[in-house]
Amino acid sequence: MKVLYIAAECKPFSKAGGVGDVAGELPPALKKEGIDVAVVTPLYGKIDRKWIGRESMDYKLNFHGQEEEVQVYEGRLGDVPVYFIANKTYFEGHYREIYIDSKEIAYYDDALRFSFFSAACLPLIERLNPAIVHINDWLLGYLAGYLRMEKKSPKIVLTIHNIGYQGNIGISTIKDWDMARILQDPRIGPLFHDPRPAWQSVNPLRLAIELADKVNTVSPTYCREITQPENQERYFEGGKGLDGITRHKVEQGDLTGILNGFNYSFAPSEEKWAETLAEKARWKDSLSADFPRPSGFLLGLVGRAVEQKLQLLKEEVDGKSVLAHILDIENIDVAVLATGLPEYESFLKSFSGRKNFTAVIAFDQEKARRISLGCDVFLMPSKYEPCGITQFESMSYATPALVRLTGGLKDTVIPHTEKNGTGFGFDGVTRSEVLRNLIDTVREARDVYTDQPQAFQALQKRAFAQRFPWADSVQRYIDDLYLPLVRSS
Repeated sequence: MKVLYIAAECKPFSKAGGVGDVAGELPPALKKEGIDVAVVTPLYGKIDRKWIGRESMDYKLNFHGQEEEVQVYEGRLGDVPVYFIANKTYFEGHYREIYIDSKEIAYYDDALRFSFFSAACLPLIERLNPAIVHINDWLLGYLAGYLRMEKKSPKIVLTIHNIGYQGNIGISTIKDWDMARILQDPRIGPLFHDPRPAWQSVNPLRLAIELADKVNTVSPTYCREITQPENQERYFEGGKGLDGITRHKVEQGDLTGILNGFNYSFAPSEEKWAETLAEKARWKDSLSADFPRPSGFLLGLVGRAVEQKLQLLKEEVDGKSVLAHILDIENIDVAVLATGLPEYESFLKSFSGRKNFTAVIAFDQEKARRISLGCDVFLMPSKYEPCGITQFESMSYATPALVRLTGGLKDTVIPHTEKNGTGFGFDGVTRSEVLRNLIDTVREARDVYTDQPQAFQALQKRAFAQRFPWADSVQRYIDDLYLPLVRSS
């Protein structure tokens, strides 16, 4: 079985988010299980050329009114072949970054770039002749359209990493673009329209969902959530307008949730447990040195300063923000590492005068590890979370996570009130209840840490021992997605 795994990012070559992590870890895990898999990804100008091998293919492509030269270079991801698609117009110069923040029209640049990338993949797909083309998110929705229009034979698998990003762009904007030919196809064109007629836009994620033979999300709970309508009365994102389409896919038996795995660097042995606790103590001392009560309860947060991650902390209860309420809890310190949107960075900076709060506005992997390892509880108050990755890491460091029970967080963190609990969880049926439960759960976590040290250490040890290996996830990809398609061919 030959699978071509196509993604806009793939670590260690390029990474902006969870797609890059999965693209860098899932294909090697598939290879270990005997799947003949290769990766295809753009060769961005920012990629270190040390990863790039020989040129194996070049061709010309008529796109957006001009003839584009395309080169395909080879590389390796462990034992997995990687094919880098190179082009000066769409992946060099101003477009050397993975994604572009289009200022005037949302998705304008990336819709153009990744519709080109999709078209540029077609000759490579024809040459490699895979049984399955596995695409990721809205950025490859155009490829699903092109493949179906040209009646290409590969089966299509789509992974939805975040249904909130759909690539919508106005029909009037793209009327002279190459992707407009998808709209003109009598069979496929209607599937390219956004299901909200008033928007008058195309929706490449909808197109991908409709045309894929099998679809998966990155956790079982998130799969259920995206089949339900959005409800901001309880901070619930749901299917973001595509819930009718995802429900239909579930009814057909073609949409499932497969939890992402995690590459752990060590096994949870008794020796490693003792080492981890000793290292935790050292890093907590370092992180707490500037706080008035260095031995107090330390809450850590690492993530992007964006709505998804920080809105619940910014919302107000009784005239002040949730974060302010948390900082007013006695004997609690908070250490934050985040970078992102100015609005949320400014929100964090506004607490710089608090003696029990520190915030570093930066991207710093080593600092992130130190907070994850050194804090007592790791805070993830996400508005939504398709899977999440930082909870895997924090738990392996014997740091229980305090999470909103949504998406993959609900699938990976067991509240301490349940048997075999590994962390703390909150949610609610109204906006007010969600916010108040967040504050109360932080207070409860502090109380367990302060008043029940043995129970807290047992919680730490269960979190430390919890494992979500890629081997388990890979078997689901093979059994639930790939094999049924190959058998039906």
